[in-house]
Formats: sequence, C-alpha cells, structure tokens
Amino acid sequence: MNIGVVGATGFVGAEVVRRVLAHRQLTLTAVTSQSTAGKRLADVHPALEGLTDLVLEPFDGAKLSKLDAVVLATPHGAAAPLVAELAGSPLIVDCSRDHRHAEGWTYGMVEYASEALATSSRIAVPGCFATAMALAGAPLVAAGVIEGPARVVAATGSTGSGVKPSAGTHHPTRFANLKAYKVLSHQHVPEVVAFWNTLGDAPKLDFVPISAPIDRGILATLLVTVKPGTHAESIVADFAAKHPHIRLRTGSPELRFVRGTSFCDLSVSQDEDTVAVLSAIDNLGKGAAGQALQCLDLALGLAPSTLTPPALP
Repeated sequence: MNIGVVGATGFVGAEVVRRVLAHRQLTLTAVTSQSTAGKRLADVHPALEGLTDLVLEPFDGAKLSKLDAVVLATPHGAAAPLVAELAGSPLIVDCSRDHRHAEGWTYGMVEYASEALATSSRIAVPGCFATAMALAGAPLVAAGVIEGPARVVAATGSTGSGVKPSAGTHHPTRFANLKAYKVLSHQHVPEVVAFWNTLGDAPKLDFVPISAPIDRGILATLLVTVKPGTHAESIVADFAAKHPHIRLRTGSPELRFVRGTSFCDLSVSQDEDTVAVLSAIDNLGKGAAGQALQCLDLALGLAPSTLTPPALP
C-alpha cells in the first residue's frame, strides 16, 4: 500500500513517517513540505538516514490522489483547503482538528469506531488531549454511571504545541516550570463531549490543561462521582481487556512507559462514590500519529500494526 504524508517535517508528520517506514504492509511513497521542498527527508530528519531516499516535494493533489492513502499532518486550518485538491484520493486521514466530527468524516477513536473505520474513506484523528480524556471517561459514560460533571486536570509536553516555537510554548520557557492555560476554555472540550455523547449521556466537562517541562506525553486525571454500587475498576478493566492498546495499571500510569507507542495506560482509584481515572499517552503516538496508523490499518483492511514497545531505561 502506497502512502503519502503531507507536512512530513512537523512533529506529527515525522512520527507518521517513522511509523509508516516501520510498517510491514505500507510503503512511504511521497512526502511533502511547504518549507523544505527539494531537500532529502533524511537531511531534515537525520535519524532516518539509511532508511529512506525520498525527497520532500511541494504539495501536488493530483499526484497524491493516485496513492492508496494520504495522511495530512499539517497545522490546524491548513488541511481543509487541501482536501478539495485530494478529491480523487481513495483514503484521507487528517491529523489536524479541521474535520473532527465533520459531516462525511469518521471520528477515528479506534476503540469505538473499528467497524465504521473499516469502510471509511475520510478519517479525522482525535486530538491528543481529547484522546487521553475521552478514553479515561468513555467506559464510565457508556455504562451510564456518572453523576454530575467530569473534571480533568492534564499535563502535556511541548511537542503538542507544534514545531514552530512561540513565546508561551517554546521549550526553554517551559523548562523547570508548570503553568495552566486555557483554563475551562480549551478547544478539545467540545470534541470530547461530542464523542462521549455517541456513547451515552455525556457529563459536563471542566478541563484545566497544564504546560509541563517535558517534550512529549500527556498525563490526565479524571474525577467523577458515580452512582452508588458502581465498581469503576471492573468497568474499565472490561474495556481494557477488549483492546490491546489499552492497558490497566496499578497505581499511577507513567509517561516513560507509553513514550513512542500507541498505548493508553489507565488506572482507577475509588473512594465510595468518588472515582479518579488516570490516563497516560504519548501525544505524538496514541494522541496523533499512532492513532492515525491504527486508522490506516482498519481502513485498508490490514493486520493491526505490531504493538510498539516503549524505550527501556
């Protein structure tokens, strides 16, 4: 299967490229970049030296549409205009927020959309924060046991802000620092609520995101009140048992155990009717490129990608 990656020099694009190159049934055929067209991909990403001789090209919708699939790893707002030029493409997977919950697009939360993804030609990959939060709460929402609002505090790494630094997101300003931002106003809240509403009655979601002094990873803590008699860990354990990329942990999940993978690690603590679900993902893995590859596997009818082990200490 021949795959093209648009925006191959960004953080998400580079992770998509890495995973496609490692995939036994996919062939990386075309890579595009607006800023570095004409350069060898391995010169832009030296870690790929010896793995590919591809040269970055300008975007060419007609050429890309001839491939089996195109992955859009562009900045938010840039993908939508390109889709019209890819009208003939048999499969488009968009990692940006441009088409999440848009008409005609499948929302690619793979644990809940495997059947729809198998017949989809237009797939929108969920956001990174949205993935961590949504998977933490989804089993409880589907079981109908949450009473009252859901509250989430989550910390994220600097790669979630994209490859171009700004005054508030540049890693040197994050180093040895923690700060909250977009408190109760983050753009992923409506995305999560819309997804939860496909499973049951979604609770109100209050979210406080935190900028953390790490390069990649998200650790989210979901707090909810549940109906009397609810055994939350059993509900989440049943969910995890059905999905190989969901792992139930004892104690706190840790980012080092999901780094570079498509795993979502969950843990559950309960005190009477108060439940805390902790969720850990790699924002570039399960939160972006890893989930995009899972969507590709399902849509192309391929065997699921090998579970990528994390780097060991």
